[in-house]
Amino acid sequence: MKRILSLSLAAVLLLAGCAGGSQSPNGGGEPVHDGKEPMKMSYTLAEPVYPEFPQQPQFSEDGDYDAYSEAYDKYMDALIALRGEGNHVTEAEHAALTAFTAKSTPLVLAGQEGKNAIYSPLSLWSALAMLAPCANGDSRLQVMTALNTENLDSLEEMASHIWQTLYTDDGMSALILSNSIWLNSNLQGTYVQDTLDTLAQKYYAGTYAVPMGSGEADQAVTEWVGEQTRGLIGGEQPVVETKPETLALLVSSLYYRAAWQDEFMPERTETDTFTGADGQESRVDFMHRTEDANFIRRDGYQAARLQTHLGEMVFVLPDQGVAPESLLQNQEFLSRLEFYGDACTWGEVQWSVPKFDVNSDLDLMEALKAMGVTDLPDFDRADLTGLTDLDAFLSDAKQLARVKVDEEGVEAAAVTMLCAPASGLSPEDPEICVMDLDRPFLFVIRAQDVPLFVGVVNQVS
Repeated sequence: MKRILSLSLAAVLLLAGCAGGSQSPNGGGEPVHDGKEPMKMSYTLAEPVYPEFPQQPQFSEDGDYDAYSEAYDKYMDALIALRGEGNHVTEAEHAALTAFTAKSTPLVLAGQEGKNAIYSPLSLWSALAMLAPCANGDSRLQVMTALNTENLDSLEEMASHIWQTLYTDDGMSALILSNSIWLNSNLQGTYVQDTLDTLAQKYYAGTYAVPMGSGEADQAVTEWVGEQTRGLIGGEQPVVETKPETLALLVSSLYYRAAWQDEFMPERTETDTFTGADGQESRVDFMHRTEDANFIRRDGYQAARLQTHLGEMVFVLPDQGVAPESLLQNQEFLSRLEFYGDACTWGEVQWSVPKFDVNSDLDLMEALKAMGVTDLPDFDRADLTGLTDLDAFLSDAKQLARVKVDEEGVEAAAVTMLCAPASGLSPEDPEICVMDLDRPFLFVIRAQDVPLFVGVVNQVS
């Protein structure tokens, strides 16, 4: 039985304002806490409503094919009825997401040479898209410019359509984007209800209130992330540590699960040597498979992909002596990983993929500044009046990620935290592509050609 391939990520945006008296987080002015007794509260102010997704029928070899075929036709009819005609990411949306990925990836992964590094461009894009309506003036304009859009209404419609298009939960595969905003129940001030309504309507965001700066708040957010990512993120350690001056958390999670179209057979797994970026050798288990497929061979690298039932995982093997990070410095690199037309070659792909479990911790602040988001990190210039009348600015931006790959599939998770307190040559035989990933390599996980993860594996242990 094939095991599912799982991927999840959570993007967390922290905004914080000046601490003051205790007022209702909904802006109504009703006291929530008198400061004398421990607060007892209901976290949930509003919950998003997800559509009921049709369940894909499963066929067994000894089953009734006609019955399965009829059930599958009904499933497809229900899927079309749910998504309508616009059931794919549009050309304009794909161009915007691809441009954001191309621009942000080399900036985010700068300084990671020789390390394992994993970045989710869609996670950061989603978090920044939720941030845009919370900001005003130049602060908003800079965020939207980083997102490659000029109009807030267009951005919100794009975010909504991407959610509706990518959302999948058919019992066999899943790609679920979940959003939420967490308000500080202990800060005096008001929140803009129109913005909260926009986050709910366009981003399917739930609204919650917690006493920031407490273990109670951190645990509530962690449990929410764990639920949305089905346990891949949100274990024993909190995903975030709030502070009393934390104004709000914007949380965007992505959960992905799909089966390999052709699984690796465990009996073909063998121990071999992986040579890391530092020259150190490690004995690790390699999975093996051979198939006829398209592959890419260019100066400096070759690439091939493994298909899933909900996308693909692209592996890029640099030539000897070429660092994976150097390939990503070319903003056209990721968009050129196209497996059709003259860009690729049809032939035999001989896979040798190490089982790996890699982690990374990325600081995104400098990358955001390099993308033009310069006002929000500056207390004197930041403008978050789209969300609140409290002063706030962006102080920290991080993304944590982990990817595991074995014979049965891949598990991956990422958490993006934006914190804002107050105040190569062609070989002789191009028909054979040997993807022996026994040295540093890249990978990209995509759905509908939308980049979900970009990773560099420099070490395997």
